[in-house]
Amino acid sequence: MSKNFLTNFEKKERVAYLVTLASLAMADGEVEEGEKQLIETICNDAAIDTAGKAIVISAVYEPEKITFSSYLSLLHNSDLRFHLMTDIILMVYADAEAEQEELEQAAKIRLQLSISQEQYDTLVKYVNTAKIFKEKGIIEGAFLKQAGLEDAFKKNGIPMEAFNNGETVGEIVTNVALSVVEKELKDTRAGVIFSVVKELGLFSGRKKRKKKKKKSKFGKFLAKLANTPVSHA
Repeated sequence: MSKNFLTNFEKKERVAYLVTLASLAMADGEVEEGEKQLIETICNDAAIDTAGKAIVISAVYEPEKITFSSYLSLLHNSDLRFHLMTDIILMVYADAEAEQEELEQAAKIRLQLSISQEQYDTLVKYVNTAKIFKEKGIIEGAFLKQAGLEDAFKKNGIPMEAFNNGETVGEIVTNVALSVVEKELKDTRAGVIFSVVKELGLFSGRKKRKKKKKKSKFGKFLAKLANTPVSHA
């Protein structure tokens, strides 16, 4: 997949994808120094204009003010819905063990995005299989074929472009932006901080969470997304 994969979609779809993803990915932690520049770089690479970029950045700093209905409505007929769903599944499984409540919310979101149960199950298998393959360091070439998932993707009508390297689109656009931002910040104080931020993760699985007694901010936003009324007109 080229680094400009998102530019295959209309601007409104790109903004909807990044707003939703950024809101969820950053829900559990404060925005660290360097992360705003990372978001801006991702937006630039996705050819999002100043107005669209401002919306995405606003979602990072004040996700509680985001109304998801219009964004989900824009995505439910777009192939980007499969990529957003996969990123959400990845975030749910970011911890060693996914929480049942978060799994239930993710299952509701698949309905919001007009994703069938078979398609959803295939994407869950993709995320879990990719994790195993990465841990073993055995991803070589076309991942879907190597992992035995190619037929399932074809059967369930899931576009395979951008899935064939074992990563989600969120992971890929973040890694591309990381390389740019890290180079720009090299030998600066922000660069030192950013090197730490990089290890925390952004779209490639939300920041590692401390053990908690109450529902996480991520869980609350996931529930908000799952219970958002969406027009499928």
